Amino acid sequence: MRLNRRQRLLIFKLSALLSMVRWYNIFFLALAQYLAVIFILNDHHDWWNTITNPNLHLIVFASLFSVAGGYLINNFYDLEKDMINRPNKTLYEKIVKQSTSLRLYFLFNVIGALLAWLVSFHVFLFFSGFIFLMWFYSHKLKKIPFVGNMAAALLSITPFFAIFIYYQLEDLLIITYVSFVLLVIFIREIIKDLEALKGDVLAGYNTLPVTIGVVRTKWLIVGFALLGAIPAFAIFYKTDFSGISYYLMAGGAGIFASIFFLIRAGSPADYRVLNHLYRLLIIGGILGLVLFAW
Repeated sequence: MRLNRRQRLLIFKLSALLSMVRWYNIFFLALAQYLAVIFILNDHHDWWNTITNPNLHLIVFASLFSVAGGYLINNFYDLEKDMINRPNKTLYEKIVKQSTSLRLYFLFNVIGALLAWLVSFHVFLFFSGFIFLMWFYSHKLKKIPFVGNMAAALLSITPFFAIFIYYQLEDLLIITYVSFVLLVIFIREIIKDLEALKGDVLAGYNTLPVTIGVVRTKWLIVGFALLGAIPAFAIFYKTDFSGISYYLMAGGAGIFASIFFLIRAGSPADYRVLNHLYRLLIIGGILGLVLFAW
């Protein structure tokens, strides 16, 4: 069947909207939440009873809508910078009007809050605070050196805490593992600032590379990368080199390899490679949740 012009335009707009809300990040967020609940917070042999709990799905979809809204408001504030750093992608996403984007931002947040309300009042308060912090980060925090990077990393894993709170997680091993993944996300956020340096300078963003320079930022990343050895060795010791240790060995090797590449990196293309490497480490960290069951 041949599509008419209006139908083609609608498909383009939907595609642009999916790009704006980073559908791939949302997919892996949902996957991570389900894997955590099945393989960590419950008996994985009883997975059917776990996934038939309606509150689990309500929390996951509340997370997805809230995060999608956060990406929309972040794109709204970053338009000038994005036009410099990634003009082709930004022009494509501008198929969706800013007025439409803002309306969808409010709609997604309302849906997310309502889904959380159906679980409990405490979950509703949690997501209401998360939605506010996503806006506050996009509007203010992301322009503050170091604070913006840490806020971005913390907000990226905040939906997990909704799951952990609901299932009353108190396992120090899991918390240590989350801290390792958080460190990987934090390093990636700084690398993204190196990649977007030109746009940040022209748009007036006081990121770490802009404030302290590229060389010092690189050495700061090296310091945090080496810091990752602490939670990694703690998990090695606790698990007796089994299960999740396989991911940590691969992830640690990836981080140390990135240090040597980072020192020699000097162009946006080099930092883009590092960005993709750390994205793979994060995806590996999500899939590695399955290894806790072994």
